[in-house]
Amino acid sequence: MAEYRPSGMRQGEAAAPMSQGRAPRGTGDQRAAIVIVCQDTKEREDFGRELSGRYSVHYRIVACDDPAGLEPLIRELLAAGTPVALVIGGVGEADPDGIEVLARVRVIDRTIYRVAAVRWGEWDTARPVFDAVTMGKIDHWVTCPVQSPDEEFYESITGFLGE
Repeated sequence: MAEYRPSGMRQGEAAAPMSQGRAPRGTGDQRAAIVIVCQDTKEREDFGRELSGRYSVHYRIVACDDPAGLEPLIRELLAAGTPVALVIGGVGEADPDGIEVLARVRVIDRTIYRVAAVRWGEWDTARPVFDAVTMGKIDHWVTCPVQSPDEEFYESITGFLGE
């Protein structure tokens, strides 16, 4: 688990870093968490930077690089008193099991929104993502941020959080 920290920022400064290590029991962050699950390092960092830049005042941004570690991570956050508002996960070539990883979140907590992040240009991913939304495996999808700031990405995430 990793919390995002912009380069040049010291630990404890205003931007909420993506957490590193385990959440201590009983010391939950008052902010709900947005969890990123993505195996591609650059993309995970892009998500962390974009989400932290816009949402870290009100949400704790947490990253997971190993799909197998997502369930224990979410359970740790919940046990520590940190609600999880949204899990955003990569799907496609870099994350071929991304839809199934997101689908398993429903077993942990039915209130967590599951959002598939589709990479621009990976058109073969679109049909399985649309099917997954239709079948209830995921709740929404969004195109990965392609620039910074990416207002379309923010608009989508804000809409999901508002639901």
